Amino acid sequence: MSNTGMTAFCGTEGCRTFDSLGSSAGTVLGLSAAVGSAARCRNTPADVRKVQTALNRFTPLEGGPSPALVVDGKFGPLTLKGITGFQKKHFGLEGADGVVDPDKRTDKALCTAAGTYADLPAEMQKHRARAMHIINLARMSVDRARYFKTGKPNTWGIGKSDWEKAAKHFQIDKFPGASGWSTALGFVDSIYLNMQTALGYVPRGLVLATDEPLGSNEGAYAFTFSGGYDLSQRNLKWNGMPRGSIYLCARMQNLDSDAFSYVLIHETAHYVGPVAETQNSITDYGYAHRKDGKYQKLLPWQRTHNADCYAQHAFDAAGIPFDLNAHLLVSA
Repeated sequence: MSNTGMTAFCGTEGCRTFDSLGSSAGTVLGLSAAVGSAARCRNTPADVRKVQTALNRFTPLEGGPSPALVVDGKFGPLTLKGITGFQKKHFGLEGADGVVDPDKRTDKALCTAAGTYADLPAEMQKHRARAMHIINLARMSVDRARYFKTGKPNTWGIGKSDWEKAAKHFQIDKFPGASGWSTALGFVDSIYLNMQTALGYVPRGLVLATDEPLGSNEGAYAFTFSGGYDLSQRNLKWNGMPRGSIYLCARMQNLDSDAFSYVLIHETAHYVGPVAETQNSITDYGYAHRKDGKYQKLLPWQRTHNADCYAQHAFDAAGIPFDLNAHLLVSA
């Protein structure tokens, strides 16, 4: 999260049928050498044509060139602009080096699904009800966890598995003090309650989910602003973008439809939590699907302020543990 309060759901490192542009698996372009502006790039006509054709599959919102490139096998400033523009959309500014290396992430990204969903916000809207149902189940699980912990007569062990899930995802059992667990569980419940409110009631004039603007290059699946649903934030803007929306990026095209409700829950945790200026906002300390080990090492307070912990707990509470890597249309 930056000091602007922007938080982004990022993927691993690095529907409509789409053409296989290179290997028989359709996961790389089949380049003989790198294409781009670096000294190592051979820019053979055959390789440049493959890159130009691949770039033209994507709309401008997905990082494609506008206007479309002429597929002539000649590497020039327009093809370079097309490569860097695509990289910015998919990997952010720091990932735009202007080179398509064989079998590397830009090569693979150019073979991912283009136009899988004609309208990302409309597709997200379809999954709003499912996300709300999962959040409802998460709140019920939190209530049962509290019931179990308070030591009330519980012949059937009601709430034991719910307490274990709260401990697993938020480490509720490790908060200090006799009532530390209760305060932490109350904070978690308040975030879920705010999610129910935000997804159940969208005020007139507020756009809950929209496309990432053409000029924005977060390189994430989606992003929003901490506390963006708060009345004090909704009409504020950052770089021309209203803080009161969740923005869907081009990389969402490479997720299957089941992943949309997960991303929505993750982003809504940011969206309804405290604003960034309070230093108590819901941020991104770690992602469960990444292999960097950060998620597993999160401390209890970090977990109750980490968006992916809410999404992971909610899906677990609903009985459907979630791994983003299993929902990619084409592996990164």
